[in-house]
Order: sequence, then structure tokens, then C-alpha cells
Amino acid sequence: MAIIALGCLFLILLAGGSQAQWSPHLVPPTNNLLVQPPPATLAPPPTLSQDLDEIQRLIQYKPLNQLLVRYLINDAEFQSFVRIINSNAAFTARWRLLSQPELIIFLQWVDQQLLASGGSFEMEEQRLKVSLLNQFPYWSGTVFGWQGFLNEVQLYFPLYAIRAHINAKVLQQGIFAQFWLRLQGLQVMYERWLSSVETTQVLAELQKAGINTVQLDGIIRELFGWNLNVNGTAESTTLAPVTPIAPTVIPGAVLPPVLV
Repeated sequence: MAIIALGCLFLILLAGGSQAQWSPHLVPPTNNLLVQPPPATLAPPPTLSQDLDEIQRLIQYKPLNQLLVRYLINDAEFQSFVRIINSNAAFTARWRLLSQPELIIFLQWVDQQLLASGGSFEMEEQRLKVSLLNQFPYWSGTVFGWQGFLNEVQLYFPLYAIRAHINAKVLQQGIFAQFWLRLQGLQVMYERWLSSVETTQVLAELQKAGINTVQLDGIIRELFGWNLNVNGTAESTTLAPVTPIAPTVIPGAVLPPVLV
């Protein structure tokens, strides 16, 4: 399709150039018919892979990776979080999530859309280079527990900007609107997965380690548009979004420089 479009554009440019070589008075008549300019070609709508790539570009992966490494080496609460989500119970919970029929159907639909558009979408690889020693000596003084991690992660994972971009994409009524509508339908599956035995065990371990699981659940719901009503039960309709955690400035905190 791209070759055909370029060929048509090339022919239009040739026709325009040949007419410009003649004086306006020497142009042969056209049977009293005005020469109509070619209709403007509308740009094709973005594909799903392009829409998803736009959202991914809002995330600053390099400083985010440095943040993960810094907290993984120096912060005890974050180390507990990583240990728990890599436990046998968490592995079983992830396997149960990926085995849900609603999620399988959703992922199959996404793959079909990506193949139909001839594109592909790949998430940025999160391969961390972790050493036993801090790269900078002051790193040990720049970690402030799980809450400090959440406060700083929003600098590189801008939830406000991502949700605003998603809302704008949905209003365009393109393929991304269909993607988002199908994603909304996964809320029932998410609620069912939260109540499973393995997930309940993992959440209990996280709470015991000092991780605010209610806050974490609110961030997930805000990102995917799955919100709760006042009583804390799931709502299928769109409600006022859960207010995400605003970045706070911790006294004495110094953000490390971003490596290039």
C-alpha cells in the first residue's frame, strides 16, 4: 500500500510539473470542463501497535530502571516486595491470572489486531544490571521505604499523563477505543482473581511486610479504569477516578543524576 501511494504521488507531481512548462494561454482546452484537483488523501487511522507505542513512550525507562536498582540494593521494604512477588504463591497466582479465559480471549484479540495491521508491539525490556555495591555512595541515603518508592516512581511513570492520553485516544473512536472497551470487561476477572486463595495469600504477605495493598490496588484500578464505589465493591460503570498518590518531596532527599 505504501508503494502504491508513493506511485500516485509521483504521477501527480509529474502532471503538475508538465503543466507548469506551458504558458496558461497554450494549455489545450478541456471541453469547457475545469480541471479538478485530486482529492486530498486522508491519513490512515493509527493501528493498535502505534497507539500502544505512543503510550509506552510516555514512560522514562532508563531512570525508572535506575530507581528499581537503587531501591533493590538499599531499601528493606522494597526488597521484601520483590521477594514476595517472586514466591511460590505469587508464581501460582500469576499462572492462575494468565489462565483466566477472559484474559486469554483478550490477548488473542490483541494479537489478531496486531497481525491484521501488519505491525507489532514490544514492551521495553526491563533487564536490570544489579551489583552488590552501590554505583554512587549516596544511594543508600536516597531510599525511603515503599511509600518513597511510589512517590518517586511517578516521576518516570506519569499516571496522570498516561490516563489523559488514553482518554484522548478513546474519544477518537478508533481501534484503541475497542481495545479499551475490551480491557474494561476484564474488571470482573480481576475481582475474581483477587479473591483466589493464592492471591489472598500474597496480599496478606505484602501487608505483613508493610506494603499498602489497598493503595497498590487503587493505582492498578486507576491505570486500567477499574474503579470502586463508596462501599468498596466493584462497579461496571465509569466512576470518578481514584486520586493517585501525588509526588511528595521528602526532607533531605536528593534525587540521583540520570545516567546517559
